[in-house]
Amino acid sequence: MRSLLPNDWRRNVWALTLTVFVAFVGFQFFTPFLPLYIRELGVTDPSRIALWAGLIAAVTPAMSGFLSPVFGRLADRFGRKMMLIRSLIGFVVIVALMGLVTSVWQLFLTRVLLGLFAGFTPMVLALATSSAPRDRVPAAIGLVQSAQLLSVAVGPAIGGYVASHFGIRYAFFATAGLCALALIALIVLFKEVSDGAPAATRAATQRLPLRRVFEYPHFGVLVGLLLMAQFLDRGLALLIPLQVAHLPGVQAIAAVSGTIISIGAVAATTSANVAARLSRDVPSARLLLIGLLIGGPLCAAMALPRGWVALLVLRTLVALCLGAAITLTYTLGAVVVPAEQRGAAFGWLGMGLQVGTAASPLVTGAIAAVSIPGAFVFDGVLAWAAAALLAFGARGLRSRAAHS
Repeated sequence: MRSLLPNDWRRNVWALTLTVFVAFVGFQFFTPFLPLYIRELGVTDPSRIALWAGLIAAVTPAMSGFLSPVFGRLADRFGRKMMLIRSLIGFVVIVALMGLVTSVWQLFLTRVLLGLFAGFTPMVLALATSSAPRDRVPAAIGLVQSAQLLSVAVGPAIGGYVASHFGIRYAFFATAGLCALALIALIVLFKEVSDGAPAATRAATQRLPLRRVFEYPHFGVLVGLLLMAQFLDRGLALLIPLQVAHLPGVQAIAAVSGTIISIGAVAATTSANVAARLSRDVPSARLLLIGLLIGGPLCAAMALPRGWVALLVLRTLVALCLGAAITLTYTLGAVVVPAEQRGAAFGWLGMGLQVGTAASPLVTGAIAAVSIPGAFVFDGVLAWAAAALLAFGARGLRSRAAHS
């Protein structure tokens, strides 16, 4: 590995942003349509479709979260770009296989295999923060997160067209092709960079136990915050279609739900970029605390609207408040963890993120089965719980700017 020239870091961050956007747009081609694919595979009972959809949606992030710290440590030893290449090659092969399965059990097994190629998002963020100068780390994280958030606004619409005109199986093949394009972009555009640590420091780091990263101040709090932030994001995405379906006078439920979700994704992207810029001068923890405190009541208020326009306005406001939560938490991770151990550290952060991804549809679905308004109130309470965790569990972070 070599040191970066003054402007190379921009090329690297943009290369990672392009890689993430292309790959995640691909994943959005099929993810919203998994219940339809399960029905196509021969499961016809609605309750069994719901059960299989929950299991299949949860198993990949659960496997990925469990393995993320391990692959993060391997990335610190053998190269983070190499671990990204490993993930993308696995995505190309396994997603293509998902389009060839003939039973729901085979689909479940391919989702298990997909989880074995863990660590994509944490490694991208570790590479972005290591490539960027210290005062530009929030901007680098904001760009990568923007690519991931915007994929939610773009991918389902294109994937829905492919699935409806050519069949759901072709959506998987299209995703595999996009992951292959992302792999080529990464190999060609990204230039591997040394983290700048002396060789002796890197060797000592590699011998540290995985759990050693929790000795950094407030690191455990950051893992918990990421879990909560991802839980909220995924839970709201699940609740929007359910709430729209119960609103009076709404005919095109799917179209209205898609519009609200897409506009929410754009608002979250805006929030992440604005927060990244502000965090150069204002401590990231302070921005995160303000967003959680304001966003909590707005989440709960989403239980009240009797029209889809009011729901759209509230979802947009919630996205503006909470859309930067993941970006700001990863920024705090880059503040407290030195560059040479960010692979392992971001692996643990990725574990928190993936546990939130796996738990959210299961818990939110269970609460919504009893009361949809109650699920929105639960999300509001959870946002305030995250604010309390940050306020009382990590007081030292609230005075630290991203470049400190």
